[in-house]
Order: sequence, then structure tokens, then C-alpha cells
Amino acid sequence: MKSPNNESHKRSKEDFDDFIKKLELQALETAEERLPLYLEVGLKDAKSILDVGCGSGMVTRDIANLTKGKVVGIDGSKDMIDVAKNILKSYKNVELKVGDAEDLPFEDNTFDVVTCNLVLMWASSPQIVVNEMARVIKPGGVVLASLEPDYGGKLHFPENPKIDSVFAGAAIRARGGDPHIGRKLRLLFVRAGLETKVGIGNNRIWSCEEDKAYYLHARDFYVKALKDAGISQDKIDKWEYDYLRSLDEGVQLNFFPQFYAIGKKPRGRK
Repeated sequence: MKSPNNESHKRSKEDFDDFIKKLELQALETAEERLPLYLEVGLKDAKSILDVGCGSGMVTRDIANLTKGKVVGIDGSKDMIDVAKNILKSYKNVELKVGDAEDLPFEDNTFDVVTCNLVLMWASSPQIVVNEMARVIKPGGVVLASLEPDYGGKLHFPENPKIDSVFAGAAIRARGGDPHIGRKLRLLFVRAGLETKVGIGNNRIWSCEEDKAYYLHARDFYVKALKDAGISQDKIDKWEYDYLRSLDEGVQLNFFPQFYAIGKKPRGRK
């Protein structure tokens, strides 16, 4: 798949295992945003659901738990599909396969609901991916991008301009992603011929305790991103000290907009 929500093909075994842990954390942390959207698009009563870029299967598991319909997960990485098969082995309503999001191996008008999560940010051609999702959805069916971030809208205080610029999109862009994909969702969905609604899923500002717990769990990923950006260890240590102190003092504030898009395929469209 040219447009996965992972980069497993480029990772060492150690990095891949760490990435799986990160995906598990992401799935847990974003569940409160995603689950209401699944209910809004009628996933509970859908008979056929496609999860594009299913990755490790942890988000697919949430979908499978909400429906008695058949859930198909597709991802470009065989390694990821192997992980997903293990995670979802007890689910009788799930089928997993390797495939390309830019050329979905399904007939037109096949599914009631098509979902993706943190996929379009990494797509080489996100418009093609959305077009493909719109193609395989039935007339009257719904395409859901449940979470696509926009690092250009990230707010962080107290500030550290040099460090903040890395987390405000530079690290994503360096790995081939689009840090501003969130603001583009309406355009992508409308151009795919879908009746479109967009919104921001994360309206709640985390407490400093929640921010600290997340940081400590994902610390290795933050430090690696800074090292990859050429930040010296001394500056990383100073930033980390100041950041953790601001959390302990209860003064740190982070807001990171994560957009969703819901697109309905007109009933008259083939």
C-alpha cells in the first residue's frame, strides 16, 4: 500500500516493536474521540465495513466490538497485517488482507461504511485514497476519516521555539507526511463527490497529569524525533527538564487539533 498509517517497511525490528506500542497507546487515547463518530455514521447497524490502513488492528478491534456486521481491514504492510491477525484472532466478524489504499481491491458500491484513521496524513496521494473510499461505498453509505491531525494549529505554552517547531510539523514532514492534512479534509471529501461534514474531535484540553502520563509513556518517540531533527542531547535534556517542571507546576497547556470528516455518497450516484 502506498499510503499506510505506518512506515513499517522502513523500520528495524526494534523500532517496529516500539511503533506497535505507540499505535496501542494512540488507539487508547483517541477512543473517546472515535467511538461517538462510529455511532454517528451508523456503524453499529452496518452489515459491511471497510477499515482502510488498519495497521496493527487496534482501531479495527474497536470497530469490530461495535458491530455484528462484517469488518474488512486492509493495510499495505504484511508485517502489520500479521500483527493485526494476532490481535483480532478471536473476532469471527473480521477479515484482514494486504492491499493498496490507492487501488482498493473491491468492486464499486461494496460497503455500507468505509473508515480510515491517521491514514491520509501519510498518503502520497490523499485525494486518490478518498476517491477510492468513495468508489467502494454504496450509494447512501458513509466514508469516515475519524482522525487526521493538523500540526499547524498546535498550541503549546510555555514555549520553546526551537523544540516546538519540530513537534509542530517538521518531524512529520521529514518522514514524508503532511502535517496540515486536517484542514484539507473538506476539500478532499467534496472533490470525491461526497456530501461532507467536518469537525474537530478533541474538544477537551488534557490536564497536566494526563499530559505527563502520555509523555512518559511515549518519551522515546519524542527524544528520537528531536535527535533526528539535529537537536543536541544537552538541549534535549534542558527542554525535558523545563517541560516536566511545567507539568508538575500545573502550568503547561497543549492543544493539538485533530479533525474528522464524514462523507455521504449521494443515493443517485453509481
